[in-house]
Amino acid sequence: YYAEAAALQPRNRKYAGKMEALRTRATRQSPPVVPKGAAELLPEHPVVEPFDNLTEREMAQARALKDLPTLRGKAGLESFDLTGGVRNLFDKVTAAFGLDVVYDGDYPQNDPPIHFKIDPSTYRQALEYLQAATSSFIIPISSRVMMVAKDTQQKRTELEQTISISVPLPAVSTTQELTEIAQVVRQATNVEKIAWDTAQGRIVIRDRVSRVVPAVALLDQLLSYRPEVIIDVEFLQVSASDVKNYGFQVTDTVPAHYLGQVLRSVASPAGVAHLLVFGGGKTLIGLGVAEAQAMFNETISTSRSLYRAQIRSVAGQNSTLHVGEKYPVITGGFIGRVDPSQGTVFQPPPSFTFEDLGFSLKVTPYIHGMGEVTLTLETSFQVLTGQTVNDVPIIGRRAMNAQVRVQDGEWAVLGGIMAMTKSRATSGVAGLSQIPLLGHLFRKVSTNDEDSSVLIGIRPRLMSLPPDQIVTQRLRVGSDVRPYTPF
Repeated sequence: YYAEAAALQPRNRKYAGKMEALRTRATRQSPPVVPKGAAELLPEHPVVEPFDNLTEREMAQARALKDLPTLRGKAGLESFDLTGGVRNLFDKVTAAFGLDVVYDGDYPQNDPPIHFKIDPSTYRQALEYLQAATSSFIIPISSRVMMVAKDTQQKRTELEQTISISVPLPAVSTTQELTEIAQVVRQATNVEKIAWDTAQGRIVIRDRVSRVVPAVALLDQLLSYRPEVIIDVEFLQVSASDVKNYGFQVTDTVPAHYLGQVLRSVASPAGVAHLLVFGGGKTLIGLGVAEAQAMFNETISTSRSLYRAQIRSVAGQNSTLHVGEKYPVITGGFIGRVDPSQGTVFQPPPSFTFEDLGFSLKVTPYIHGMGEVTLTLETSFQVLTGQTVNDVPIIGRRAMNAQVRVQDGEWAVLGGIMAMTKSRATSGVAGLSQIPLLGHLFRKVSTNDEDSSVLIGIRPRLMSLPPDQIVTQRLRVGSDVRPYTPF
């Protein structure tokens, strides 16, 4: 460590002297060196490879970067009441906790004396107070050695340690969400370099220690916890129809048949049961007898269909439920005639897309506290209308958007998808069926009333604590001019 300090400050004789003293001591304690030529007297042995074949996992662990150096002073509390220069204060405070200190080459040596007095404090508290009192900042070199420099923007850029760190991302994160979180971290901590490794699913941050440490803490809190919600969905489809047929159905056509060939043993006309005959001989004519049928009936039918489903989601993320089927709709194809005389002609296969038919629900929950949840709902109901345009079916769609705020475990009922159909048909003898009162004897009335409705019930249930119940981590960051550097 004194070698590093001497390299940073070549003109400092103190560091050079300590470096030479340690070098001499290391030379004395080093193992003896085998004299030159002694290898010829040793027996020959096969060369053994000193390295094993490492797996990819072991290689990755070997390439892992070490943690930043952290000071580890003597445990306990010390109080100080000192007066002197800045270097004198740092020397006495660090010596009291078993630490060594080196100074930047531009650090002032003949500052006016200052008075430094603190109550019993740990070594971290004492060094923090001394930094603030002397406008200095500390750069840890090892667990026992540190460097002190003047707290200026230039010195922080030159001496403060720069690190790179990667933060794993949860699998549920989306690109838009990660982009917004990265923008928040950049604006809050002034991190210069932040990148997203899509292949490994990590965010990589590189900057000074005073910026990276709060950036990682903020990023962990933004990504680590999101409350989960289970949404119970029940939708009831009720269909009712009432069909009525009443009145008299009178035959509105009277058939006439020529019966002049009956004497010659001609078969009777087919489909004739009752005839009124008049005339004779070759002028014999038969008229069919009109029939009347009274009709009084009513058909009432009711059907109910109940569907239940559960959706698991997190706060702020939408989830979709679809009940129905996917219907293929042709979007392109070959249309035209092919001349057989031209031989085989390539016909490209048709292209099509799938449309969702049935009921679709898109819900986005927002957690407000222990008991309230806001649900943003988008519902749609799509069916085939039976009509086509250029052989492309027309799909009818009914949609409803709503936003509700309910308590945890409370049901919200939506009834916005309804259909009602009423029809009335009258048939009878022309003219006679329009006579007041007596017209009922010559006409039949049919009515059809259909009513269909879909009721949607939604109930949110919290599966984890809301964000306001989670204790967030507090981290000291300092000011914009003098950021806090952990040591």
